[in-house]
Amino acid sequence: MKANAHEIIKEKRLELGLSQKKLAEIAGLSHNTVYNLESNRVSTDLETYEKVCKALGIKLSSIFE
Repeated sequence: MKANAHEIIKEKRLELGLSQKKLAEIAGLSHNTVYNLESNRVSTDLETYEKVCKALGIKLSSIFE
């Protein structure tokens, strides 16, 4: 089964050894935003996904393949 965007982001964050708080700092977002994104609790706009992907060093398209 193909992973969803929120699962890919969480897996990459853990692979890099980053906490949600540290990822939020790097991406210029709040900790709550990263938590909600990974928990798939709220819909997220493309700009937020772009910031997170940039902070993780991955292409935006890689989370939507």
